[in-house]
Amino acid sequence: MFNLKSSKLSNSASKLTGVFGCGLLALALSGCREPSQVANHYEPNFLFAKATEIGQSKDEGELDQSFSDTKDLLVDWFGTLDEPKLPEVLKEGDYEDLISLENIKLAVGTPSAPGIYVQQCVSCHGLSGQGRGVTAASQDPYPRDFRMGIFKFKSSPRSARPLKEDIEKTLRVGLSGSQMPLFNKLSDEEIKALVDYVIFLSIRGEFERRLIQLSATELDEQRIYDRTAEKSVLDDQVSTASEALTQIADRWVQSVDAVEEFPRPDFPIFGSETDENKAQLVASIEKGKSLFASEVASCAKCHGVNADGKGNQLPDYDDWTKDWTSKIGLQPTDLDALLPLMARGGLKPQPLKPRNIVEGHFRGGRTPEDLYRRIRYGIAGSPMPAAAVVQSREEPGLLDEDLWHIVNYVLSIAQVPPPAMETKVVSSQ
Repeated sequence: MFNLKSSKLSNSASKLTGVFGCGLLALALSGCREPSQVANHYEPNFLFAKATEIGQSKDEGELDQSFSDTKDLLVDWFGTLDEPKLPEVLKEGDYEDLISLENIKLAVGTPSAPGIYVQQCVSCHGLSGQGRGVTAASQDPYPRDFRMGIFKFKSSPRSARPLKEDIEKTLRVGLSGSQMPLFNKLSDEEIKALVDYVIFLSIRGEFERRLIQLSATELDEQRIYDRTAEKSVLDDQVSTASEALTQIADRWVQSVDAVEEFPRPDFPIFGSETDENKAQLVASIEKGKSLFASEVASCAKCHGVNADGKGNQLPDYDDWTKDWTSKIGLQPTDLDALLPLMARGGLKPQPLKPRNIVEGHFRGGRTPEDLYRRIRYGIAGSPMPAAAVVQSREEPGLLDEDLWHIVNYVLSIAQVPPPAMETKVVSSQ
């Protein structure tokens, strides 16, 4: 749909050279980077476009024109780095309270007075939320790329988007054991601006991915998002794009209703025991320890029998890495094959390190409910699976009470590490 055939390819390269400082054709040869620094446009997702090209066995450069055409729609609807804007679809109905344009502008600021996101977040997460700021390559794990719409630590189920409160929690308390600091010197207004802008970057990035996919699957239609197209054609294109954007935004709006409440069990939870029920807690911890090492829970396979992160599973990778490696048939360890993708923004794949539970760095929070949800749902974007929850002992799997036993065991052995480092960047207020 968002495509034009190669008869206009030279015009595209010329146009992109003027906008980004290097055309996509030149990019295919040279791996030119950071175009957003040239013209204050959000950096196009060259990495996903190249991965899509390889995954769908397209000839090199076949997606160049259709990829460049998506830029027009993204600029029309989401604006630029200096002048972001909200698509009309996100200004009404169920989406009115999802993102505030005022908050976005506070997060971005102006070239002469950078906003809170530019001050606090760009060095790690990048201007476009691509997870590749100037310090990103030196970090392990890498900073989050928001453009896939996946967030690890949240109160909603694995496949759901996080609540605003979940993102705010990450900002306020940081991620222990990582380089994500806690932003405890920011005002409530600044925190809300950052939350909204993270959601904005995520929706925009996921929408861009959807347009690239449409480009790849509809190349033969010789159609493009073109402001000069016949009204009927343009209306059809905009309608398809609006539907795609609505589907993406719906997942954010619906996340609130996806949150489940899980009542605590009859036996005590670690930290809330009394002298009268302490024996019950000890029994629960022993059951949790046994379950942790069992085949049915399989916790020890990754985390180790001593919960020190030294399991016997083969190295694995997160979904952000798999998106441009194993998902398109390339091994994360085959750096020669990955070079064309790394030249377009892919950071060298890092094997995941299963959490050393004893050290107590619980990035998603250490309340019993936090741990329960991560065991029950798994962790989005990671190999941490959801528990196989069943309703009776006659079925293979874990009962709800078993999950609480594991929670008690984990809390009983986990140290309490210092909080995440405080941000040293001065607030804009």
